[in-house]
Amino acid sequence: MRIKLAGHTPLRMKAETHVARGSRHGATAQLSPRMIRAFPDLAATQKNPEPPDKPRIFIVDSTHTTTLLARIMAPECEIHPMQNIARVVESARHPDQRPDLILLDAKALAGLEICRQLKANEMTWSIPVMVIVDGEHPENEARALELGADDCITRPFRLDVVEARIRNQLRLKRRNDLLERYANQDSLTDVANRRCFDLTLEAEWRRARRDGHPLALVMVDVDCFKQFNDLYGHFEGDHCLRRVARALARTLTRPGDLLARYGGEEFVAILPGTDLEGAHWIGERLRKAVSELNIRQLRPDGAHQVTISVGCASLCPGARQTCHTLLQAADEQLYLAKHSGRNCVR
Repeated sequence: MRIKLAGHTPLRMKAETHVARGSRHGATAQLSPRMIRAFPDLAATQKNPEPPDKPRIFIVDSTHTTTLLARIMAPECEIHPMQNIARVVESARHPDQRPDLILLDAKALAGLEICRQLKANEMTWSIPVMVIVDGEHPENEARALELGADDCITRPFRLDVVEARIRNQLRLKRRNDLLERYANQDSLTDVANRRCFDLTLEAEWRRARRDGHPLALVMVDVDCFKQFNDLYGHFEGDHCLRRVARALARTLTRPGDLLARYGGEEFVAILPGTDLEGAHWIGERLRKAVSELNIRQLRPDGAHQVTISVGCASLCPGARQTCHTLLQAADEQLYLAKHSGRNCVR
């Protein structure tokens, strides 16, 4: 159910601040291959965790109803009863915890307010929300729909109707996820496309300015790629770009980072919460990852394999700056790398 670009959660319009963002990358930083789940209380709700491909459902309501709905959907869904209402929005915004459906009890304290917050937030508005209402209070149903709820379940339940409504919402979510993936994924390399990059950069810039954190860009260009196409043909050129993209994607291990194809043989990575030193460290890792592919190439500059040049920039967004300031700075550093012998990081 949770579709990812290049092994990450790239539309971070689709990705909220990850755990590592608070601390900057450093030259000696160690990035774990997978982020530790930030909310162990959710994982503890099941003794035997369900396979990750099952739809994830948050249920926020009374214990009796939670038990009933969990029993209905447990065979085919990953159920997370949420006792701490204040954590619902926080958990839904986390890349590793995003649910495919949220069930909210209108009677629960701040239940309808949570619905409003979820639908007003750019990171969570696309998550389907179903509100549980009492049959004798139809005004709650109207209010929930006004606040953006995708559907309502009336209590007392008709279990067959409840099950059908939940499945309908999960089916719609799956379809929307596929549409979002195709709209934001580069068809050749399977990383994020230029559209996804532009939208994500603007969102991350606003977030970095609000939080006072640095935002870094790393721009990558495959060296002498025109000569590669001319010598080996476009079919081999496409295969080369796919291999390079996979190597770059494997190197970026934080869920909040985004790798995108910027155009032609150029790629770009958005690194939230990263200073310039950390950006150079990541850039060097990307350079080595491509070099280790050892893709053979006879080049006019005398090199014998495919390499990349990397330009890095990092800024703490100011009130008079825009994200294009950061983009231009990274592009200038890439230009320096290309004219400093290639296969280097600037």
